[in-house]
Amino acid sequence: MLTQIHDVLRESVVIDDLDAGGGLCIVPRQGRRCHAVLSISFGALHESGQALGEPAGIAHFLEHRLFEKPTGDIGERFTAIGADIDAQTGFTTTSYSLTCGAEVFPQAIELLFELVRAGHFPQESVGRERDIIGHEIQLFEDNLEWVSFQMLLSALYPDQRIAIDIAGTPESLLAIDPALLDRCHRRHYRPSAIQLLACGPIEAAALLDISNQGMATWPERGPELPMSTSMHRAKADPGRRNAPMSLARPRRLLGFADERPRQGLPLMRHELALEMTLDILFGPGSEFFSRHYESGLLDGESFGGEVHMDESYGFCLLGGDADDPGALERAILEELANAPSSNWIETDFDRALRRAYGDMVCRWEDVEGTVGFIESAREHDCHPFALTDLYSGPGAISVDDIRRCLDGILQPDRVAVATVGAPEP
Repeated sequence: MLTQIHDVLRESVVIDDLDAGGGLCIVPRQGRRCHAVLSISFGALHESGQALGEPAGIAHFLEHRLFEKPTGDIGERFTAIGADIDAQTGFTTTSYSLTCGAEVFPQAIELLFELVRAGHFPQESVGRERDIIGHEIQLFEDNLEWVSFQMLLSALYPDQRIAIDIAGTPESLLAIDPALLDRCHRRHYRPSAIQLLACGPIEAAALLDISNQGMATWPERGPELPMSTSMHRAKADPGRRNAPMSLARPRRLLGFADERPRQGLPLMRHELALEMTLDILFGPGSEFFSRHYESGLLDGESFGGEVHMDESYGFCLLGGDADDPGALERAILEELANAPSSNWIETDFDRALRRAYGDMVCRWEDVEGTVGFIESAREHDCHPFALTDLYSGPGAISVDDIRRCLDGILQPDRVAVATVGAPEP
């Protein structure tokens, strides 16, 4: 068990391996509440495709169905002891999170391992779940955030798994049955795929013991199979996509793909640099934002950028609602074209770094934010303090990192464009 203390944050992090495989990362902290996330290295991009028996949406479907056990809904047992339980499927992980008081935390962790350890897939329940998820997919077709994000992924990565909704499609759901769910659970839910992250008034040795006991009764698994080729890095082919929707103002998003594979701390460093680049050029404190907000070109509530980075994909998006989406697009691309020769990067770098540092410190203020931070680090095989030190010290982010984002990613001639609510001119 390795314990490290950060001199500036005055936080300690405990890291250890679990006996059956996987890992444990704990931030012990005084207080009344505990938060934990059990993360499985299985997400939508691991699905091997319908030809090999894992259609789109099966990771999300499996996450939903694990809550049903032979004795009933295990979620009710969490509620009975005063614990909140939630789950989320992403591109590369499925996460099960709980929040509870310290007095019931050991019992809640036992339930957490019981939740993911074994599946129970009656035919009738699987059919009912298929209908529920299908209805959810239909409902999201009226959600502007979801539609615009999916349109941008389709414009960046046409005909690739990343551009399909994590929940799948009505057609792919039809291929999911009990036998397939059981096979998928046995293949992907194995001890070596687990990371348990926790924060609160926790005794590390006791949590390690509970976790090892929870994994000691793990069902027997067959030989570990290689991940699908769908986990190869998504290859961008930028284009334009449009989705009709009745809106007061159309929304236009611009996307830029990162084509260079990265892992570990270099990936996290690059993600931070790209976030700061967008903040410097287009954030609320930028000259661009001020000028075009005053002119009415951009909408202050909806305009902004996001960065999404992983070993198997990397992209950022930028945009928002506008009366004239074409003019907004042209203004953004003009700003990017002029950025390499401007001095905005150097003059605004310190402000952007202070803001990023402040946001990072705020994430350490509550148990949920802390677990989210260490989960991001451990997902990419980084120590949380190595990620923290990107914001200050000798190895911190620099102006050169920002310049590399401009030169390598934010290229106007490699832009993907998604428009929702208005036809393309």
